Amino acid sequence: MGKYRLRGRPWWTWAIGAALAAALVALSLRPMLERSVRARIGSAALRHGMQARVAAVRVGLWPLLRLEGVDLDLGHDLRLHVDAVAATWPLHLRLAIRGASLAGPAGIEVVSPATAWQADGLAGDTWRLTLLEPQAGLTLRRPSDHEGSAWSAEARALDLSKLFEARREGRTLLDGGIADGQVEVHDSPDAARFHVDLGLRGARLLALADSAAEDPQPGEPTDLTLRFDGAWKPRRGTVEVPAISATVAGAAITGSLGLLDLDADPTIELALGVRRLDFAQLLDASGLELPGNLGLARSGSRDLGSATIDLRIRGRLAAPASLAVSQKIDYRPPRELPPAIARLRGDFDFEATAGTGQDQLIRVSPESPDFIALREVPPLFVRTLLMAEDAGFYGHRGIDLRELPSALLANWSRGAAARGASTITQQLAKNLFLSRDKQLGRKLQELAITFLLESALGKERILEIYLNIIEWGPGLRGLRPAALHYFGREPGSLTPAQMAFLVSIIPGPILYQRSIAGGTPSPALRSLIDNLLAKLRSVDAISEGEYQRALAEPLLVSSQQPAD
Repeated sequence: MGKYRLRGRPWWTWAIGAALAAALVALSLRPMLERSVRARIGSAALRHGMQARVAAVRVGLWPLLRLEGVDLDLGHDLRLHVDAVAATWPLHLRLAIRGASLAGPAGIEVVSPATAWQADGLAGDTWRLTLLEPQAGLTLRRPSDHEGSAWSAEARALDLSKLFEARREGRTLLDGGIADGQVEVHDSPDAARFHVDLGLRGARLLALADSAAEDPQPGEPTDLTLRFDGAWKPRRGTVEVPAISATVAGAAITGSLGLLDLDADPTIELALGVRRLDFAQLLDASGLELPGNLGLARSGSRDLGSATIDLRIRGRLAAPASLAVSQKIDYRPPRELPPAIARLRGDFDFEATAGTGQDQLIRVSPESPDFIALREVPPLFVRTLLMAEDAGFYGHRGIDLRELPSALLANWSRGAAARGASTITQQLAKNLFLSRDKQLGRKLQELAITFLLESALGKERILEIYLNIIEWGPGLRGLRPAALHYFGREPGSLTPAQMAFLVSIIPGPILYQRSIAGGTPSPALRSLIDNLLAKLRSVDAISEGEYQRALAEPLLVSSQQPAD
């Protein structure tokens, strides 16, 4: 026993005394240590162009360090918040993080309730974080890199549903999926080079599911992969991604992306190819029902056809009109057309829902007094319509991706919807089979139906049906009723100015009723009409004399509700 005593006292009494002394010293130094930790966090964030705020810093024996209310502004509309971070030292440094959330633009948020990590080497240039809870399978590293800085993230059989939830405006975007792969970034003085190779097994998408349902269901489990290498060169102001490959819901996607002159006049160069795009499989993976009014349940088929799409875009992002877009689309129709599509080849009844909620039966048949055959429509009216709504109607396969980039950029700059993104066939698909919902999910359904319409009907028939069913006012559908209602004339007797009026109100036939409440178009609406007349003159669709007479023509318009 003597060798375990120091000056007559057991060794453990000295150990307790030393621990108490260390504790007293730590307590006396705690305010200084807490201020030092807060200052180091703030200065480290500033060095990386970020701002950090910490509501409370606690230094103690257990945990060694606790941070509460951590907010980090990452820039680019990205904000990180953590309720609490606690550091303990049971042989290895362990970090427990509670209530982490990353908020981004467009209402996107990633939330992680609680995680625990083993931290190695945080004090040096090389460090590693290994996920311990809620499961293993994720490692974050900052390896030694003498040419610059580097970091990587590696996932192995990682169940994402246990780790985080991605939401947009409170709605879940992604449900589960097992992740494998890695992300690497190497930052050198001349460029930041990145490598992404990720895969998800059994992922279920909820972002596009039918929001009209009381309990939207996720899509069928699907596999997703994404692989690309690229570089950001800040001195040159360029981002280069020479090769992208991905798979989504069975479709194979390849492409490349280049962004040039980012600091001055940004230019985009994008090439995108999509192979084996099966529309039924895409809707299933997106949690979207096959439209019931297509009659597929009766036929027992789920085939909506498939497509191959090639798209190239080049131009200045600041000038949407400068974007040069080329597209090639090949569509394979189903072996058997859905019954509701096939019936459009002949006479049919269309039940339209008006803005008031009342149903209106439209008979698309020469037997109906309201019907107008395409051959009876003035050629100038058709040209006016196509110039305003779908200039490439006779040259595309139902969708016109050449109009999409400029329309998206215009929408972004104006903060509102711009015309030109939907073709006449897409508008027809929406009118015949879909609701007015503008969510992306509806757009996917619209896309599938558009290709079906193009494969089953000729351009002339599509245009004929369109002119007989689209809305021109409350309870007012079809060109003949619209011409008689607004001007008391048959379509064949309309003047160029009257034609331009009818075409100009197509995007908002209910909204524009306020613009004609006084019996003549408002100045804003008249400006739209005159701009359309100017376009007709620019292509010699009307003569100079016709143009001048149309500009001078007073448009007397009836705004009374049509009789039921």
